[in-house]
Amino acid sequence: QKGGKGAGWILMPSMNGTSHEVNGASEIMPSDLPAHYRGARRGSVSAEVISRAQQESYVHKIYPKSDETAAAIRRSIGENFLFDGLSAKQLRDVIDCMFEKRVEAGENVMVQGEDGDNYYVVTSGVFEAVKNGSVVCKYDGSGAFGELALMYNCPRAATIVARTAGELWALERSTFTYMLLAERKKRAVASETWLAKIPVLDYLDSTDRARVCDALVSKDFAAGVTIFEQGEVGLWFYLVEEGEAIGVHMQDDGSTKEVAHFREGDYFGERALITDDPRALTVVAKTALKVLCLDAPGFERLLGPCKHAMQERIASYQSLSAAAAEEEDEEPSMS
Repeated sequence: QKGGKGAGWILMPSMNGTSHEVNGASEIMPSDLPAHYRGARRGSVSAEVISRAQQESYVHKIYPKSDETAAAIRRSIGENFLFDGLSAKQLRDVIDCMFEKRVEAGENVMVQGEDGDNYYVVTSGVFEAVKNGSVVCKYDGSGAFGELALMYNCPRAATIVARTAGELWALERSTFTYMLLAERKKRAVASETWLAKIPVLDYLDSTDRARVCDALVSKDFAAGVTIFEQGEVGLWFYLVEEGEAIGVHMQDDGSTKEVAHFREGDYFGERALITDDPRALTVVAKTALKVLCLDAPGFERLLGPCKHAMQERIASYQSLSAAAAEEEDEEPSMS
């Protein structure tokens, strides 16, 4: 069993006006916001300052729905960054606060330049995002839109038009702010504090660590699940947040040997990203495992100052394959 891309990938305008795929993301990118609305860190920006007293006193409205409906909303959300790191209960709490909105073909769900009121999740129907008269992306039965106006407290960046009748689930502004942005900000602060304790990231200043924090994706693996296999192309870098994993080397005769053990604060997966070589080990979750992941482009862009230290560690176990083949008892230091 392995992790992979979730559902809900859509075509998005990029910062240079071309298109790229973003999983369950908005109708427009932050680069298209007016200059005075832009922030350096998309994930940590919120529309308004929320005091602890306000958050504790806020009461959200519940719209009961069946498990089947909740599952349809979860599928449509996919791996949207806004919901990254929420527990199953927290995610269900957010879904329970969404209310149904049915639309007809030709109806504008929201209009460019207007104030934002809701965040929307698509569960059926076809919708187009139109910016300055041009269609910039399309939603066909899944995906979500509308978060930017709420996150950045700015006007809608595009008009969303229903091309067919469809079903949306909406999260109103105050609930979005209190339940998603406040929780995301709290997790960001905790993650930045945790990252500051990892020695290899000492080469980053606080601003760079904050950027890394915004780019990290949280993933959970059950005990026994393979994170990646020896010989695969490296796509992700991993930091162990909770739990343990082991590194297993496949020898020429087909037998395997455990050669590495990763615990909280350890990292793995950097070798393939730095050297462009295939994975040297198979890594398997020994216990329930929670990791923070950085994709290859993010690794290259954000962890440059740390590469020298990582290369030194790679050099320390270049003889891993030979050592494993000889069945040496001493494990190399990989964590």
